[in-house]
Amino acid sequence: MNKNLYSFGALLAALAATLLLATSPAPFASASTGSQGFGKTVNLAQLAEEIGYYQWPSRHRVQILRPFDPPSSPWGSGHRGVDLAMPAGSEIFSAREGTVFFVGTIAGKPSISIKHSELIRTTYTPVKSDLAVGATVTAGQKIGTLEAGHPGLHFGAKIDDRHYLNPLLLILGPIRLLPDP
Repeated sequence: MNKNLYSFGALLAALAATLLLATSPAPFASASTGSQGFGKTVNLAQLAEEIGYYQWPSRHRVQILRPFDPPSSPWGSGHRGVDLAMPAGSEIFSAREGTVFFVGTIAGKPSISIKHSELIRTTYTPVKSDLAVGATVTAGQKIGTLEAGHPGLHFGAKIDDRHYLNPLLLILGPIRLLPDP
C-alpha cells in the first residue's frame, strides 16, 4: 500500500475518533453541517496541515488528568478539552503563533483563547492574562499564569464555533499504524 495513502487513512481515522461535528447524529457522518446552518464545512485538507504543529502549553509533556470526551450533542455533557497536571502559578505558553481572540471569564474562571488560523482556536482555563484581544503571540510565548481553583490547566481546541477537537491531536499528530514488514 502506498505510504502516503496509508498516512492519509490514519489521519482520517484519528480525526474520526477525535472530531466532534455538533450537528451530526453519527460520530463522523459528514464533514459538512451547512444544511442545518450550524457551523460550516470542515476542510479536512486544511485541518491536516494543522495537525502535529502545536506544542505543549507547559513547554514540556505533562500528565493528563482528564482526557477529551466530546459531548454527544452541542449542549450535552462531556469534556471539551483535556486537563493537564500543572500547579497553580505555572506559566502558560501559546501552543502556536496566533492572535488573542478572547480574554475574560468563562463560567467564572479566567480564560484566554488564541486564534491560530482560519480554522483552529485554542483555549486555556483558568489562566490570568494581561494580553489584550487582537495581540499577536508567537509559538511558545508566555500568555498567562495558571490560577488556582481547577485541577490543573484545562486546554481546549475548537474549529469554528461549533466543532470541538482533541487538542492533543494538534500536539502529537495522528496515530500512524505501520504495516508489518
